[in-house]
Amino acid sequence: MAVTGLVAGAVPAHAQGCAGAIAEFVKVIDSDAATGNLNKGVHRRMTADLAGVRTTCSAGRDAEATRALVALKSRYGYR
Repeated sequence: MAVTGLVAGAVPAHAQGCAGAIAEFVKVIDSDAATGNLNKGVHRRMTADLAGVRTTCSAGRDAEATRALVALKSRYGYR
């Protein structure tokens, strides 16, 4: 219970859904870049594009951020 409380407290309640999805996607693209499966320049562009998604998520607009993340993934060939 204490661990869950710490994790939940680390991210505002309104941002947990989109923040988790963003963090998961960042892990995927970071791994892909590290293994050479993603061009470093494309990784930089994706990371820059994610800044807007993160801002939207932090503002509490979970549904909008989730849609933007889905669109970004699709644009770069991810599901």
